[in-house]
Amino acid sequence: MRREKQEKLSKSAASGLVALVFLILGFQLALFVVKVVERPAESPVEPEVAQSVADSVPQVKPAASPPAPKRSKYGGYERPASAAAPKRTRPREPERSYESFAFDPNTVSVADLQRLGLSERQAQSIENYREKGGRFRSKADFQKMYVVSDTLFARLEPYIEIAKLELNGADSTALVSLRGIGPWYARKILDYRDRLGGFVAPEQLLEIDGIDAERYAGFADGITVDASRICRLDLWHASDTVLARHPYLGPKGARSIVRYRELYDSTRWTLPDLATERVLSQENIEKLKKYIVSQ
Repeated sequence: MRREKQEKLSKSAASGLVALVFLILGFQLALFVVKVVERPAESPVEPEVAQSVADSVPQVKPAASPPAPKRSKYGGYERPASAAAPKRTRPREPERSYESFAFDPNTVSVADLQRLGLSERQAQSIENYREKGGRFRSKADFQKMYVVSDTLFARLEPYIEIAKLELNGADSTALVSLRGIGPWYARKILDYRDRLGGFVAPEQLLEIDGIDAERYAGFADGITVDASRICRLDLWHASDTVLARHPYLGPKGARSIVRYRELYDSTRWTLPDLATERVLSQENIEKLKKYIVSQ
């Protein structure tokens, strides 16, 4: 019996609790409805007032959005025209004045090269080439310089005068500047010149062993001789040792000359007599004519 009473009390308490919850919810709902109903209506703005207010406010035009970048055919996007780098214009250099005069590219100064129309850099490049041992053997050699344009060469070609190498005054340093002539051949040329007494013609270089027509052709246009500088040979009074050194006599020819002088008096000391007596060959006699001292 007691247990039944307890169960009834529990059910009553539960029912009361539920009723209390619904009561609270109802009260909250009633308050919300009252607030909504009693809210004052907003007063409408008259059209004339609204228009005057709108006119008083400054109108700002919205900034235009930049155009979408175009896709490049090579991939990526092209640079917008507005973002392109400014084009740089190089100031035009004033035309340089120049002079025209004869010059040797092997000896002309840097200052004179600039007078001829070369820039300072071009002139210094040619000077550097010469300081390293370079030599211009022909006009074509000057044209091969990378700083000499075709237009510049066409203007300067008539004024190029390359001095030829004079064989009787040249030293070994000058001789090795010839195309195809190194130190070994330079020594042979100097030795042959000393034995001859000097060159009377450039072609005498062909008499030197090792200098053939092909090698000679490589530098023939760049050489000359001054025959007035030769040392003449006293054929009728020189010793056999001196005579033997001459290339056109040699030891055999020297002995023949000395013997001839011993056998014949000086009235017969002539080249025609030497030919008649066959002391020397006619070829060597023709060569010696340019070297012997007149009796």
